[in-house]
Amino acid sequence: MKQIPLFTNQESKNLDSLAISSLGFSEQTLMGMAALSVFHANEDLWKTAESIWIVCGSGGNGGDGYALAHTLFQEGYDVKVYQTSPNKNNAGRFYESLVKSTLSKIGDLQKFESDLEDGETDSVLLVDALLGTGFQSPITSQLKSTIEAINDSDVIFYRLSLDTPSGWDPYQLGYQTKENHVFVYADSIEELGTRKWENVGYIYEKDNLIPRYYESIGFPIRTHLTNIHFSNRFYLEPDPEKATQVLKRKQKAHKYSAGSAMFYGGGEGMEGAILLSESAFSRLGGGISKVFSPSKSITNLVLKEDLSKMALTSDFLSMVSDPFFAKTKTIVVGPGLTSYPKGLEGWKMEPGKTLVLDAGAIPSIGTKLPIGDRVILTPHVGELNRMTGKIHNSVQEAHDTLVPFAKENQVYVLLKSFVSLLVCPDGTSYVWESPNPKLATMGTGDLLSGILARYFSLDLDLSVVEVVLLALSFLDQSKQLEEPYPTANQILTSLVETL
Repeated sequence: MKQIPLFTNQESKNLDSLAISSLGFSEQTLMGMAALSVFHANEDLWKTAESIWIVCGSGGNGGDGYALAHTLFQEGYDVKVYQTSPNKNNAGRFYESLVKSTLSKIGDLQKFESDLEDGETDSVLLVDALLGTGFQSPITSQLKSTIEAINDSDVIFYRLSLDTPSGWDPYQLGYQTKENHVFVYADSIEELGTRKWENVGYIYEKDNLIPRYYESIGFPIRTHLTNIHFSNRFYLEPDPEKATQVLKRKQKAHKYSAGSAMFYGGGEGMEGAILLSESAFSRLGGGISKVFSPSKSITNLVLKEDLSKMALTSDFLSMVSDPFFAKTKTIVVGPGLTSYPKGLEGWKMEPGKTLVLDAGAIPSIGTKLPIGDRVILTPHVGELNRMTGKIHNSVQEAHDTLVPFAKENQVYVLLKSFVSLLVCPDGTSYVWESPNPKLATMGTGDLLSGILARYFSLDLDLSVVEVVLLALSFLDQSKQLEEPYPTANQILTSLVETL
């Protein structure tokens, strides 16, 4: 599995410094490389604009904007440049001077807002180079006015931000009103040199995750990671082909080698949740499984569905003393439960087994978690808030809470959201950034639990990270469904058909 790192703003600055001090790059060279990479990556986009306007700040981000403006002008494009104030570093001043010598003048922000008022509708492609990774909120009143003008103008038909949308701060989402959290509504983001952790989950319209593009400019990402503080954050990239191939049964498989699992959940009236989870496991090739539930109706419901299946009314501790427990390696607890199972708190799981906790088995704050080598919790945001006693408004906030939580409890936590986050006991974390509106229906969490159990049950020595990647990749294929609002059972049926 390829490791694709994410860097915080501070780590990005450290890598920038290392490229200069250790590799011998000049800052001027890096700015030029950044500008060329953005120019070539967007050659088709530039051709759509009558005019390209670039607004530059006084730092390195502004320097990148000046360098891009110089390249665009020399390539024959109509370019206008505006600035907050003269650039503060030598490299930025070099490109600023080039722009002044070729364009003759650089406007200020008042001139920018005035030109916006006089411009023609949909005539301007705007490049946002105001605030880069060194930005710290709050912004000035003048910048706030400029950003609001950028967002509200019908003269601008496209907004491209360099490195990050100016003013964007995921840590401000919870305690600033929408009016006070002012940032550029970028249509795309060009991340220069490093992929930015703070940009993960950038969204300003519901269900609209803004595309980000990464441009390498030679930062020492592979060779110098040991020389900087690196927080072990990575992307999970979809691998649907492998996810499908791994699930297919081998010719010599038997019911245990094909995968065995136990399921506990489904309180009275909620039996469908645990049955859906088990059904995902078995219909996707699981060899043998057994359902345990506090519901007195569970046996009749299971046998009504399939006479070959096993089910038993039971409490949690009776389930773990069942003879089948010793033969299976994967246990799912929680779908269809409304309260934390008695006996699960502080329960010690023997080595070699994996425990998936979902729904009612997601503990409230202060509840002792079970103990084991491979315990994975799968909360949604509301359950995360209940579990930690904190409100989380961004994936970055959730990460900062979950890293110490996972370390203290020695568990894996997979936060399910439009951007999912896996945090490991050693503090390493992985982001899954693939919003799927088809999953916005009841039962898809139960479905995921069953899919996880299926991968965990395979005799392939897959790590938790590999299983999560495969499960999310496989479930993500539901995007291909023609049904606009499928049920969880329809999604499962479509996934079975892919096998």
